[in-house]
Amino acid sequence: MRYVLITLALLLAGGCAWADDIVTMPTANQLKGGDVDIAAYYIGLDFPDAMPQYVQYQTVYVGLTDRFELDVHRANVDKDKESTILVGSVKLLSESPTTPDLVVGCRNIGGTATTNVPAVRGKSEDRSYFLSAAKTFFFNPAAPGPPLVRVHLSVGTEDWTLFGEKRHDGIFGGLQFLFRPDLGAVIQNDGQDLITGITYMPINTGLTLKAGTFGDHWWVGLAFRRNLGQ
Repeated sequence: MRYVLITLALLLAGGCAWADDIVTMPTANQLKGGDVDIAAYYIGLDFPDAMPQYVQYQTVYVGLTDRFELDVHRANVDKDKESTILVGSVKLLSESPTTPDLVVGCRNIGGTATTNVPAVRGKSEDRSYFLSAAKTFFFNPAAPGPPLVRVHLSVGTEDWTLFGEKRHDGIFGGLQFLFRPDLGAVIQNDGQDLITGITYMPINTGLTLKAGTFGDHWWVGLAFRRNLGQ
């Protein structure tokens, strides 16, 4: 019976206020088939005045099936260029009480340049591949559910699609916390920056409010998620 309760809790946790999508870092948080997540972000940049001061970023995540996900990321970078990249991922393994979620994917499938800066424009066109795993641990194993922590660990190839900096090269990952069904937090390292965030999701609305830090920068975001089959 305890095994069944833990399995059900893992399934229910997927609909809670994970602070998972912090613009770029791949994780094993995969949408279910029919799920659509639309989000908009503003990233305030702590760069010298001659450099970009902000990024306006929008994402659309689509669960094509329970195994396949396709995402569209659009970035409008101050004093640089606007670009759109595609991200695809496949779930290889679903989490159970004894196994992690395991996802493999590719960022920038189309090889799109995301900056006009000559030194890194060519690098920004490169595809980045990743393998991500995640496992959920309950603070009280006898009563599965929030509060809980989700541990992420990934390995990948270099990704130059944001800020003209290298990310996701080698090992990266972090921790997600769910304090209660509507309140979560995250701390991650993408190989370049330490990323923090807190998330609030009003119950039964599909809305998520997010904010945090991205290295020396800061960000805020708003997301809406819905299953088109419901």
